[in-house]
Amino acid sequence: MPERTLADRLGRQMRGSRSRGYWLSVLVLTAVGAAVMMFWPSQPERPLLSRPSLPRPEFRVVGVTDVSSSRVERLNLAVLVLPGMPTETLQAVLDWALYSTLEEYNGHRKRRVRVIWAYAVEDSTRPLWQWRGLGIWADPQLPELLKPARSGGDAVRVGPVEYDFTNPVSLNQQIGR
Repeated sequence: MPERTLADRLGRQMRGSRSRGYWLSVLVLTAVGAAVMMFWPSQPERPLLSRPSLPRPEFRVVGVTDVSSSRVERLNLAVLVLPGMPTETLQAVLDWALYSTLEEYNGHRKRRVRVIWAYAVEDSTRPLWQWRGLGIWADPQLPELLKPARSGGDAVRVGPVEYDFTNPVSLNQQIGR
């Protein structure tokens, strides 16, 4: 067997130590990364709709219908209100219904609802098209093409919610009676 030179032995030693050093570095960096991930404060999810400032008025959500498409999770809410509520109170009802639904679905149920139509109705046995007030919330991060169309009429947009309190279909139905 040929005798190894000093250069061969030193080269072999250097390659071995470089290999050990490399793997030691990988292990140390992995441990540091895992520690950072475990102890790094998690960022709270951004609220999709802020908590309403007015006190919660009397209402009850009597129906939730999933009307999701293949690209966007959407819900319809039927919100039962007291007959004759003024417009300001109806808007507060819609705000609370939208807020509490988003908190429940996107928070507790871990879903990603991106659009909600909330219909304030005075009689839960009547169809939704006879609404007294309508609130449409769309996630501001949703691309324009996937957002619902503006409802028109006297609809007013306040932040990510569009409110409408004049139902032309229901008014025409009442006049035709």
